[in-house]
Amino acid sequence: MKKNRGAGKYRWLSLGTGIGILALLVYFAGFERFIGVIRRASPGLMAAAVLVYASSWIFRTWRLKQLTRPSGINLRVFDLFKYHISGYALNSFLPAKLGDAATVVYLKLGGINLGRAVAIIFQTRILDLLAIVLLSTPAVILVLGRSAPGWIVTTFIFCALIVAAPLVMVALDRKRYTVRIFERLGKKSGNRMFQLAAEKAGDTYQGYHEIVSDPLLLAGSIFLSLGAWGVEGSAGFVVSRAVGAQVSFLPVILAVAIGNIGKAAPATPGSVGIYESIFAAVLVLFGVPFEMALAVAILDHLLKKLFNVTVGGLATIRIGIRPDQIRKMVDDQSPQ
Repeated sequence: MKKNRGAGKYRWLSLGTGIGILALLVYFAGFERFIGVIRRASPGLMAAAVLVYASSWIFRTWRLKQLTRPSGINLRVFDLFKYHISGYALNSFLPAKLGDAATVVYLKLGGINLGRAVAIIFQTRILDLLAIVLLSTPAVILVLGRSAPGWIVTTFIFCALIVAAPLVMVALDRKRYTVRIFERLGKKSGNRMFQLAAEKAGDTYQGYHEIVSDPLLLAGSIFLSLGAWGVEGSAGFVVSRAVGAQVSFLPVILAVAIGNIGKAAPATPGSVGIYESIFAAVLVLFGVPFEMALAVAILDHLLKKLFNVTVGGLATIRIGIRPDQIRKMVDDQSPQ
């Protein structure tokens, strides 16, 4: 009970922190100037941005379909869409990216082995990061060039290393010696929990190895990831046009990319305040006035969150599992 109470207080505190960051950003931008930009936003273009963003889920769902095929379990596309967007919605409320864990649970309930389900969701995140780096690199090279701030260059190098690490590991371990290592560790240990953890880790690595080792599957999933993030960046560009920002496509792609990289650290629920700060900072680098850059950042994040929470919330209801049940199932699947 005390643990739940403490977690609840932390969530409220982190939400308050995110709202406080937004309030400070609006204060520094100038409240009247900021509101003026928001009022001038075109309703028609904002509606178009929602439709553009919604289409990114076609790519995400089809990618998930491709990644589940090696398991031999033929899940319906609509079910996969529900699982995926429900996870995104839950990530807006639950701490420590438990929405991803919920998607793993959904896939397991659909008949996919737990280890493989973990590998699938892990690979979607690696593919997201890869697509973000590939799509925004032209903006860094062609637009910013040598004037690119060090923090942006460092961020991209770090992301590239994260993407490369598991791929290199799989390439060097063609005979899957790592799986045998996990098996030996489990057998030698007299601790049941350690044995279970080693077994699950081996299953996850086995599933991930099979996904990455298939060149056609890897190429197809990269293509779909590029499509998803290209469309998401396009939605941000439409939002920038809605408020009258004079900025080209590549800078907006870069802002969306780095903003989403910043969301990897769940400092606030849904990264409220974090995403907007990074997004606006990138647009300011390209000469967009701060109040306008902030308006684009807030509207872009808001429309995407509202879409995910609304549609994802309905999907969660259709799945029929409550968040507290998801938390319990995640705990049950984890070694104590």
